[in-house]
Amino acid sequence: MGSPEYLEANDRLLQDIERMGQRKELPPRGEISLASNDYLHLTRHPRLIERAIEELRQSGTGATGSRLLSGNHPLNRELEVAVASFKNGPSALVFTTGYQANLATIGALSGLVDLLYSDTLNHASLIDGIRLSGKDTAIFPHNDVAWIEKDLEMRRQKQGGTPRFMVVTESLFSMEGDLSPLEELFRLVREQDGLLLVDEAHATGTIGAAGRGGFEQAGVTWDPDRVILTGTFSKALGGLGGFAVCHPDYRELLISRGRGFVYSTALPPSVLASNLEAVRLLEEGSGLVQSLAGRVTKLRKLLNAPESPSPVIPVRGEANALLSFQEHLLESALWAPLVFPPTVPAGSERIRLSVTLGWEESWIDRISEAFHREKNLRADGGEIN
Repeated sequence: MGSPEYLEANDRLLQDIERMGQRKELPPRGEISLASNDYLHLTRHPRLIERAIEELRQSGTGATGSRLLSGNHPLNRELEVAVASFKNGPSALVFTTGYQANLATIGALSGLVDLLYSDTLNHASLIDGIRLSGKDTAIFPHNDVAWIEKDLEMRRQKQGGTPRFMVVTESLFSMEGDLSPLEELFRLVREQDGLLLVDEAHATGTIGAAGRGGFEQAGVTWDPDRVILTGTFSKALGGLGGFAVCHPDYRELLISRGRGFVYSTALPPSVLASNLEAVRLLEEGSGLVQSLAGRVTKLRKLLNAPESPSPVIPVRGEANALLSFQEHLLESALWAPLVFPPTVPAGSERIRLSVTLGWEESWIDRISEAFHREKNLRADGGEIN
């Protein structure tokens, strides 16, 4: 039997969570989610499914251990070569999840610097990696490069020299749906002798002409001496797992000091196989990225949202209007969950729409109709209805 004291303490914690509007519930199963990260609908692509089944029959269901022990299947290396090439980088390392990739990469590379700069809207995995590193950290206003420059100048004057630093950001922010000023950040770390870690989780497969991510979208060639890219196979690539694309020397450090890599069971070979097939599909120029871009443009126009390649479109407004919008969609069995703190800052509750190729055209019309029924709603910072 459970201890009554622990159960009472648990109840008090749940009440506190409820009072702060942070109580979470699992989504219903009957409705179709409009918040899926399966942007290119690759979870249902025949090539990925067939390749996974083939490898499942050949290699079994599990990896049998960490990559440093028994789990280093040859497909790990094939996938690393493929994702490094896709990202125009020299080398890569594959992790079991994108969350682990961020924790392990920040943890290992933080040993190279004295100071970390973190965007105030960074994903939880980046925040947790920074916290676990124990490094001196400055949280800068969202996308504010000038703030970092001023802070560096202040520290330079106080300390008599520029600290070794790394800027941590996302290229496409998962809840705001906006893009990071990568060209400016890259200039900053070149001029000030710093490092830049960019999480490409939501950018991979969605932005840039070929879906290569933020730097392709910005038209910038990144320098692996200065830049480290992290990302995941679990969103637009339709699978599971994380990666870091970086200089080979940084990769060697991650293998030895990336605790999430060292102490986690590797990905099953079937998952590696489907991930690899997804990367190859994009490398072939399959037209999927362009199809997604067309669908994003259409919905943004219907919702009066600003032009952007981002498939993430937050809908903001009064709480009652958001709930009514959600109810209108549920009438068509479309599920658009409300996002509350701490996932987003207090007072910025929203419904996040994630445009995917799995949507039917009729859904876009239903979303538009439900949106325009309500007053005081705006999409992605656009006009009020």
